[in-house]
Amino acid sequence: RLLFIFVFLGLVSTSTQAEINNNRPPFSLTLAQVEQWSPSAATTDINNISSVPLKKRFVAELGNNKQPLDSQVKVLIAPDGMNNLANYLEEQQKFNLYNFTHWSYIDVLNWFAGTANETVNLPARPWVETAHKNGVKVIGTVYLSVAQYGGNVETVAQLLQQNSQGEFPLAKKLVALAQFYGFDGWLINPETNLTYVKNEQGEVVKGKFEFKNAALLGQKMQLFMRYLTSIAPKAMEIHWYDSMLLDGSVKWQNELNKKNAPFLQDGQQRISDAMFMNYWWNADMAKASRDYVEKLGRSSYDLYFGADLSPARDAQRIFDRNEWLDALFPVQSNGQMNKAVSSIALFGNDVNYTFTGNEHTSAFSDFRDNEKDSRRFYNTETRLFAGDDLNLYNNDSSDKWSGIGRFVPAKSTLTQLPFTTSFNTGHGLFKAEQGKVISGQWHNIALQDILPTWQFAIQGNETLSIFYDFEQAYSGGSSLAIRGDLSKGLATIPLYQSVFNITKHSKVELIAKQVTQGGNLSLWLLTAEDELISLPIKFADNQWYKQELSLANYHGKTIKKIGLQLGEGTNTNFSANIGYLSIQ
Repeated sequence: RLLFIFVFLGLVSTSTQAEINNNRPPFSLTLAQVEQWSPSAATTDINNISSVPLKKRFVAELGNNKQPLDSQVKVLIAPDGMNNLANYLEEQQKFNLYNFTHWSYIDVLNWFAGTANETVNLPARPWVETAHKNGVKVIGTVYLSVAQYGGNVETVAQLLQQNSQGEFPLAKKLVALAQFYGFDGWLINPETNLTYVKNEQGEVVKGKFEFKNAALLGQKMQLFMRYLTSIAPKAMEIHWYDSMLLDGSVKWQNELNKKNAPFLQDGQQRISDAMFMNYWWNADMAKASRDYVEKLGRSSYDLYFGADLSPARDAQRIFDRNEWLDALFPVQSNGQMNKAVSSIALFGNDVNYTFTGNEHTSAFSDFRDNEKDSRRFYNTETRLFAGDDLNLYNNDSSDKWSGIGRFVPAKSTLTQLPFTTSFNTGHGLFKAEQGKVISGQWHNIALQDILPTWQFAIQGNETLSIFYDFEQAYSGGSSLAIRGDLSKGLATIPLYQSVFNITKHSKVELIAKQVTQGGNLSLWLLTAEDELISLPIKFADNQWYKQELSLANYHGKTIKKIGLQLGEGTNTNFSANIGYLSIQ
């Protein structure tokens, strides 16, 4: 089942401080506050309204697979306790707060949060805006807590109250909240076992149960879900977590079957848009669920099979276990990959920030407490998607962690010029503007640039490493670093998939610097006709150097890929940074 790891940030470092609003409005609301909510309520904050529309996406083709990857599979991430990680609206004066960059490989961000009192949890605007720029939906969480941790029948009954017309007022409030703040739906996570009985001290009484009222509320929950899904706008998604059953008990099924299917589909009635499946499943259960959901007339991609990535628990365990990934992406005897069995829900992917280590797994980074440990923080996220070698271009062997990107294609939103990026991830040890430092530590994911579609893919020289460099920045807090031994051969580094139509006024502008002399680095643009446009990158004495290239000769053509190419040479310690790239 879903578990909360409440991580209260050690927010004060030697000279910087951040303010995270853990469990208060506008992000966290009690049901009483939801009942009274309106755009003018005291719990409303117009600064949390996202005005960035959801961008359309298309599938990116890296070109390293003999067959197309399944483009219909969806990936949801649910960092554990976003209320403790990212509830801020203003820019924070602290670098080492939680961040995320692999938007091209996910489809939904679930703002997973909540307590027994703060039932309704809304995402923060900075995250919604950046997700939307990347074509990713963001859904809040309605959390009905486990009975042992404060969940109670009264809270569930309050959520499910109906008026004389049979409407569910709080369902209407949930839709209104999402529309007002500009996010994309809800996960309903009902973990309160309604059959449990509590004493006057609020403790669960062992061996004592109440079944009649529990069943009434369980069935009413199904009606609530059907109503919520029916009134939600078409683009809004309502997800259900595999937990409560129609009899009001909480029994995680770990597969779709006749017991939990009524919360997804009931005859011709659509009860929810998707179901987040609990973690104790195997390949046979996943395949049986696919067959079951298709008999209901629904897509298997409406099932998000959960992967609990935390090494602190004994489920899928990030990097340590890959059987679950193989189960969702079965390979035929001839090596060809079948289509995915279902979609995926990655729970607790924040382990690169929150996991502190245990007896069998060391901490992946110390970034939460050590601002200098950003490289390990970012490498861990890259490893989740690119595999153990941090290289999306290679299909890692099955006995290693091969990465989500081996099975799921990236997606891009880049269809219109102008395009600019400084490879700014939305925070930094300092903030730069045109190569000059203008302030100290900062964090604001709303300012994150559109980052590479592939993070990262290297064809050829495998000594190269590509990463975000927080010691060098032209604009924002970071730049793109390229390091390696040029004597090991050529390398091609695809960065972005695009559909950019070139006009007679189009041009490329690039700003870069090189720390060590020697080497032949070029920017390349690949047209839809597979014509290669190359811009050799010039450097000047370890300073940011600007150059331009007119694209007028390519008027009418379409740029489909953008990347770098590094020639073979004698420099065994090549070091360069790209600080700015613009195509207009």
